[in-house]
Amino acid sequence: MKQMEPEQWEKRLAGSPVRMGEGGFSKDLMRKIKERVEVEGNPGSQRWLKLSPVLLACVLLVFVLTKQEELGSLLGQLSKPANPIALSPMEKEKEITLKVAYFHENTFSIRYGKAYTIRYPNVEVKIIPVDTNGWNQGDYKEKMIDLIDKENPDVMYLSPELYGEFAKEGRLYSLDAVMKQDNYDLNNLYAGVTDTLRKLGDGKLYGLTPEYEMNALYYNKSLFDKYGIPYPKEKMSWEELMQLAARFPVDGKGEERIYGLLPYYYSDASELAMQIGKTNGMSLIGSDGKQATVNTEAWKKVWSMAIDGFQKGYVYQREPTPQRSMMMDEVYKRNPFITGKAAMALSGFSLSSDLKTAVSRYNMPSFTWDIVSEPVNPARPDETSSLFIGSVFAINAKSEHLRPAWEMLKLINSLEIAKKLDKTYGGSLSVRMKELKPADEHNYAPFYSMKPAEQPDSSVHPRVLRKFNEAFSPIAVQRTGTVIEGWSKLDETLKQLQEDAQKALFNAMLDSRN
Repeated sequence: MKQMEPEQWEKRLAGSPVRMGEGGFSKDLMRKIKERVEVEGNPGSQRWLKLSPVLLACVLLVFVLTKQEELGSLLGQLSKPANPIALSPMEKEKEITLKVAYFHENTFSIRYGKAYTIRYPNVEVKIIPVDTNGWNQGDYKEKMIDLIDKENPDVMYLSPELYGEFAKEGRLYSLDAVMKQDNYDLNNLYAGVTDTLRKLGDGKLYGLTPEYEMNALYYNKSLFDKYGIPYPKEKMSWEELMQLAARFPVDGKGEERIYGLLPYYYSDASELAMQIGKTNGMSLIGSDGKQATVNTEAWKKVWSMAIDGFQKGYVYQREPTPQRSMMMDEVYKRNPFITGKAAMALSGFSLSSDLKTAVSRYNMPSFTWDIVSEPVNPARPDETSSLFIGSVFAINAKSEHLRPAWEMLKLINSLEIAKKLDKTYGGSLSVRMKELKPADEHNYAPFYSMKPAEQPDSSVHPRVLRKFNEAFSPIAVQRTGTVIEGWSKLDETLKQLQEDAQKALFNAMLDSRN
């Protein structure tokens, strides 16, 4: 068949009765037809077109082989969601009941519940009562598991010990993913607390707590100036602290009697020895969990240091407490540091509030004071051994209301609630202490700048350790008292305490198994 010349095709196409763009040939289609006709009239072009798909395939193959790593990475990124969703947003219209296992309904309502329902009026907060007095009882865990199975609470108020066990058993909801999703800033919380909770959760965070306790060393500048003794330094060892306390005179009578050191909570010699040993990373039980280690050279040095302070009188020995209720001013007057009779005091943050209240409300004498860090282990000068977490708020892994429960945890640990509780109650250490520290001239950094101390590894279960301490501590108090009074020698007493400790440990392990 004779091929048409391009000019003839164009003429015939131009004369088509169908108007372009109305079901016939569009301008774009006409252009393609024209190009096709021209190609058919050129045999050389036909050969090129027959080869071009092969060449194109070769070029693409070379490109893919050389760029396969980059293409794989790109495809991998495209296949992943940009922001994985841990929890869906809060439904503010749907009415639900959020169950909270807590020790007192009215206390929770005042502290957190009312603020939560104002923020989320569609949520009813129901308190499931728990008996926190039973935290130290052997069957408390079983009782709590029964409560969870029966009531299925969404939020739980737990002891740190139970928090750690529940986390490892998969009973708690991990917070890490939703914290990342919500950009929850942990940097504003005291890292010592969150680090401790992570350690209890084997590296994951399953709960939060708004408060904690920690000691620092308060000192009376006026007494130091009066006797020309240099002020305490940051991060002193226990040896340095006791030597400093011993420089104050102990021969005063009546109102002239002063003390170098008021130990934490009016501790006796054995309790002070335990504090010193804990700071230095020591334990009364060996790492195997089967052998008591009271009568060692290291512990002998610690016991001797503590007993010396009481024997020589530069460490304050508590007086018998009246068997009746006391008014607050009487409590303050019985504290030798508040009355200006002790040069130093190991205490928590609440003492700073007590010092101010004693002056402003009860017209007690004022003196200049400040704070430095508690004694430290010289080998680990940035660590505190007194960090104490009393309770943890966590979310039940089986909760049907994970997002509302997480919003409750966020509120409990919020700056808004911390400010409210600080004004209402005061005295406690907020995890947001760095943001809430009092606006005065005192140094509060020791309460939020130290890291939790690494405790020695031990195979002793926390319940066994608790039962051991309950049995051994009263015996240690009594026996060290006889050394202070001069009725017995330290070496003999340590031999007896070794036997007492071994017996207490054996009974604690036996009782725990039963």
